[in-house]
Amino acid sequence: MRFSLRLRYTDPAALAELVRTADAIGLDGVWISEPWGFDASALLGWCAANTSRLTLGTHVVSVFARTAAMTAGMAASLWSLSGGRFRLGLGVSGPAVVEAWHGVRYRKPLARTCDTIAVIRQALSGAAVAHHGEAFSVPLSGSGRRPLRFAALAPGAAPVPIYLGALGPNNQRLTAELADGWTPTPYSPDHHDSFAEPLLSALRQTGRRVQLAPVTPVALGGHTESLFDLERGWSAFYLGRMGDYYAGAAQRMGFAAMVDAVRDHIGIGDTLAAKQAVTAEYVDCIGLFGTVARIRERLGRYENAGMDEVVFELRKKDLADQIADLRALGKAIA
Repeated sequence: MRFSLRLRYTDPAALAELVRTADAIGLDGVWISEPWGFDASALLGWCAANTSRLTLGTHVVSVFARTAAMTAGMAASLWSLSGGRFRLGLGVSGPAVVEAWHGVRYRKPLARTCDTIAVIRQALSGAAVAHHGEAFSVPLSGSGRRPLRFAALAPGAAPVPIYLGALGPNNQRLTAELADGWTPTPYSPDHHDSFAEPLLSALRQTGRRVQLAPVTPVALGGHTESLFDLERGWSAFYLGRMGDYYAGAAQRMGFAAMVDAVRDHIGIGDTLAAKQAVTAEYVDCIGLFGTVARIRERLGRYENAGMDEVVFELRKKDLADQIADLRALGKAIA
């Protein structure tokens, strides 16, 4: 089982220290998150120039945030700059970001994902891109334009793996049909069979194999309950404000009553009550919280569930604490 680190935007000095520490403790890769605001590709360009071993990836970029051709260009650039160490994590995000930040209608997310993957794969193969999809077409339908090839890209020069951050059943099935990897958040190894049933069923039907690389929040220390509090605010935000995919994932794990309570509190603007409604049981099952020994035991559950990779996301705010937790994780995975 491999291990990697997911980072959000941070200042250059902090990014350098976190990436150096991830490399030093033996992690296999670094992913850069792109929720809204800062561009993930710029940070990954820095990572490509300042590392030689770590696998790099977007985690995840929305299929609504760029044209498919622009996403292919980003992927090819980072693949080239990193010497083939790049993988592309894609997701649909949700209306709260797509419409409020990108100013794009959140329409046909499944079809848009299919069309995006098709165009990216054609573009990166070096072929002329001609795709007529349900969400969009390249060239533009009715334009009379001739298909174009990726400028200055040799045929087959950028075989970038595509991972999907798929949570909903239909997106999980799409992952089984088209993607190279699956990287969900939230995820629980304790509820793998129920949570990932659409993916597992579709994989059995297709006979394909995809890499399984879920994200897990992490915080180390001796007082587990206080560590759980570091996650409660994040979980309440995503379950209550960021769309049905996140809530549906928790519901399929058996936490429907908790989700209802969180969303009820968010609905009346009581964010503190929403945070308090996130149960310790839920936080513990989706994350790694506690001592090195406890986290080592929990990692065994991911391995038993058949995960190929575990993607750590640090939950402490202070950089010194994050570095300390990373070094402790190095002991847990040794």
